[in-house]
Amino acid sequence: MHGEDARRVPYFCAMPRADRVSLNHEALAMPAVDHLSNHGMLNVLLDRTLSGLPAGLPPNRTMVGLFMNFVRLTDKALREYDAARAELLVFVSPRHELLMGPYLRSIDHMENCVSATHRAVLNARALRENRIGRGAPVLTLRQEERLRFLRNAVEHSDEKILGNQKYKKSPVFDRADPYSLRLANTSMVIGAHVLTYKELVSAMTKCHQTIEKVRGVPTGTPSPSFPNSKLRTTIDGATPKPSSTRYSDYFRELTRLVITHS
Repeated sequence: MHGEDARRVPYFCAMPRADRVSLNHEALAMPAVDHLSNHGMLNVLLDRTLSGLPAGLPPNRTMVGLFMNFVRLTDKALREYDAARAELLVFVSPRHELLMGPYLRSIDHMENCVSATHRAVLNARALRENRIGRGAPVLTLRQEERLRFLRNAVEHSDEKILGNQKYKKSPVFDRADPYSLRLANTSMVIGAHVLTYKELVSAMTKCHQTIEKVRGVPTGTPSPSFPNSKLRTTIDGATPKPSSTRYSDYFRELTRLVITHS
């Protein structure tokens, strides 16, 4: 189509590929992360409180702080992904097909997941540059690029909508592009940037394996009695059973200090 005929075509007809638009129960391909424990920070807290630093971590305040943040961000990414997936499964369920709330919450959780994963990847790279966690799997340059581009598009969407972004090499959103994170069957899209769920899970998996490399022991698979989904940000409203074990105020404060200080 050329010339005057092309100019008459509405901009909304220029749609991306179907797998970047369609979202339905039958074709949703969003891998679960139940095999990846999001208790990494709890394990590291036990390491430091009861037995000292993890095996692969030197007694260096900077590196300890970097590793602690890295583990927390990896756990956060896994929890946010799990929450996003749970909400999206509700949204595509035939019983809830008229409800938009789960979809909106899924976007919120996915934005948090992408941001946390990107930060975790940057921390993992900094650790490797300091000879910590070397030998663990790393993201390819292409994987890092796609994650970074999508994260930046989310974080700077206001600049791209207004057309006054600071980084001129990063294009503004085209009229046919989604200006908010759009979740589809196999991937998420914003602007011209696409990230598949498999790519995101791969990045989180490599961060999880880096934690195991530094600690020197496998984290283990979540048990049926305490799966990752129990740590979702959406609370069921059930009243927890009282525990016969009560931590002292000293131990509770010590744990808080271990999380944030060296």
